[in-house]
Amino acid sequence: MNQELVRIMSTDEIEQPGILFTPKDSTNKIVIHVHGLNGNFYENRFLDVLAKTYTEKGYAFLSFNNRGRDFITELFKGDGFTIVGGSLERFKDCILDIGGVVNWVKKKGYNEIILEGHSYGCNKILYYYSLKKDAKIKKIVLLAPCDIPSESKKFLSEEEYEIAKKESTKLVNSHRENELIDFSIMANGKIAAGTYYYDFLPGGENDFIRYADGKNSKSKVLNSIDIPTLVIFGNADECVLTQPIDIVVDYLNNNISDCNIQIIKGADHSYTNRYDQLEEIIADNI
Repeated sequence: MNQELVRIMSTDEIEQPGILFTPKDSTNKIVIHVHGLNGNFYENRFLDVLAKTYTEKGYAFLSFNNRGRDFITELFKGDGFTIVGGSLERFKDCILDIGGVVNWVKKKGYNEIILEGHSYGCNKILYYYSLKKDAKIKKIVLLAPCDIPSESKKFLSEEEYEIAKKESTKLVNSHRENELIDFSIMANGKIAAGTYYYDFLPGGENDFIRYADGKNSKSKVLNSIDIPTLVIFGNADECVLTQPIDIVVDYLNNNISDCNIQIIKGADHSYTNRYDQLEEIIADNI
C-alpha cells in the first residue's frame, strides 16, 4: 500500500488536504471517505483499518478534510483564508466539498467510485448522491448514520435545547446568522446561529434520516438511493441509537431499496476495540 498527501479544491476554491492510499497494482476504483462533524481526515483510528482493507481489495482510498473540519478553523481559500469548521459550516455546502473531490478523482482516472461517510458524513454523501446521481458512483457505505436533530437534542438538557432554539431563531430572523450562541457539545460551547437553526433543528436539508418518526415513516432522500448501500454500526453506538435498535434497522430497510445492514456487537460510534470486526465486514461485503 502506498500513501500520498494531497490538496484538493472544493468547487468554491477551499483547499481540502487529505491522504490518498493506493494498492500496489494500478486501479480505476476508489473509495472517497467523508468524515463526521468536527472531524478530520486522520484522527479516527478505524481509518487505518479501512485504508488497509480497501487497498487489499484493489481499491484506492481517499480521506480528506471538508469545511466541517474541527470546531472552528482557518482554511486556505484562493490566495487568502476563510474561517469555517463544524461550528460555522452550513450542511448544504457539502455539495461544494464532495463535488470538488469527485471531480479530482475523475481527473485522476478513477471511474468506479464508492462514497463512504462516517456519522454526519453519512448525511453528506446521501444528500450529494440524491442530487447528483452520478453514474460513476457505484455504491454507498454508511458508517454510523445518525438522526441529527434527535442526536443533538439527546445530548442537551431540555433547557439548553429551548434556549438554543429561541436564540438561533431570533438571530436568523435578524439576519445575524454568523453570531455564536451557546451550544454545549460544540467548540467552547458555541455554534453559529445559522448553523444551529438550519442544520440542527428539525426541517433542515440534512433532516432526512428520521429514526424518531418510526420504522414505517418515509424519507424522500433515502428513497432516492438506487445503488447498493452497506450500513455498519454498533449496538452500543450512543449517537445512532436515539431510538431502539429494531426501529433503526427497520427504518433503514424500509427506506433504502438495496440496503445491507451489519451490526457490530459492543461497538460504539468510533468502533473502539472492534476494528477487526469492521475490517471483516468491509472485506466480505464490498
